[in-house]
Amino acid sequence: MMVVSDLMREIPELYPDDLVTKARKYLREDSFREIFVKNREGNLVGYVDLSDAILVNDTKSNLEVRTFLRDAPFVHSEDSIEEALLQIRDAQTDSAAVCSDTGELIGAVQLAALFPVIMSRQQPEGLVSEYMTEQVVTCNPDDPLHAVYSTITESGFDALPVEEGGSILGMISRKDLITHGHIRRSIEAKHKTPVEYVMVTPAIITFRNDTIGDAAQAMMRYDVSRLPVIESDGQIAGIISRQDILSALELPGVVHAQKSEKYETS
Repeated sequence: MMVVSDLMREIPELYPDDLVTKARKYLREDSFREIFVKNREGNLVGYVDLSDAILVNDTKSNLEVRTFLRDAPFVHSEDSIEEALLQIRDAQTDSAAVCSDTGELIGAVQLAALFPVIMSRQQPEGLVSEYMTEQVVTCNPDDPLHAVYSTITESGFDALPVEEGGSILGMISRKDLITHGHIRRSIEAKHKTPVEYVMVTPAIITFRNDTIGDAAQAMMRYDVSRLPVIESDGQIAGIISRQDILSALELPGVVHAQKSEKYETS
């Protein structure tokens, strides 16, 4: 039976007295939204979130990582996949730290890696309409890349629908924006390059009456973290994410609950 150590990733070394600019560099270059922090003895002390690190401006660049520490979800290397998902779900993060029995930080495990495993073990019941978020943060095709990147960073969402007149045109993800060097340079220079030039089309979508199992399969097939929920007339009705689907799974000591009428805010 697969356990946490089978999916664990190495992570950069980050200490409380490091400057937050170091955390920002790591977060800009990798797919992690959280960087886990250890003390000089090697023990986990917390994590730094992408939103906090990226929003630090140049005049505050001498701030230390300890200023932004949050309590970190963690598991041990031989814990179950279900236990790791429970920690991630409850913390509303994209990853969990992996520690030794003595508390030493030895790596991290990401929701993106855990998700296919749990979906091979469970067949959650329910419709997309029961778990989706009904109000959605979107962007427009003519929005400049640097503005869209700021929205993704500040909102904490991995990807945004690109829409016009309420209809879906495509999707843009943080991964799309940080993978290519010329796009990163455009963002850093605050060029007026519009998002329509780099958005992914067509968007991978789902509908209200689709099952969450079908939505999960689409996420895995196309390696995306969120699906816009589309009405029959093409209008955006909501969005469903991997995190939403976690609420439909049977995790240790948890009775799953529907997440309808949950709202995002811009």
